[in-house]
Amino acid sequence: MKIILAGFNGTWRKEIGIILSERLGRKFFDVEQIIEERERDRFIHIVQIKGIDYIRKLQNQIVNEIVSNDECIISITPDILSGKKNRERFKSNGLIIWLTAELSIILLRLYPGKESKDLLRKKDALTHIRQMLKEQDFSNFADRIIDTSSLTPEEATDTIQKMLTVL
Repeated sequence: MKIILAGFNGTWRKEIGIILSERLGRKFFDVEQIIEERERDRFIHIVQIKGIDYIRKLQNQIVNEIVSNDECIISITPDILSGKKNRERFKSNGLIIWLTAELSIILLRLYPGKESKDLLRKKDALTHIRQMLKEQDFSNFADRIIDTSSLTPEEATDTIQKMLTVL
């Protein structure tokens, strides 16, 4: 069975995936990282330069490549679940775990230090991020939801491992 870790940046998605794959001895695929490696650029910069349609095409291509791997861990951004075909593929032979965190925690994780505190004070930035979190909330497709707000990546991984023992 595949374990699909879905969620926004700042929810420990990649960190949990690495730890979980090491503990379970499974392959780990991070779609965002695969794109960055192939394009030799940062994900956000690729989006800015080549556009969201280009990114969606790459994401679907990578999903097509890795979906045949059984017993693996896959880290995906929420927008990958926006495609019905991708949801069906992951649901049919996988456990989708939606990782979430409070907005302030996400900001602190993404922008440690002074930058996050400045963002927390900007109403426009917070409104924009809240809207994005709301628009790309695909938690209703998940088999399990884990709030990582008060967890370290190791603690969140422990939670997932305990969850797997009862399946």
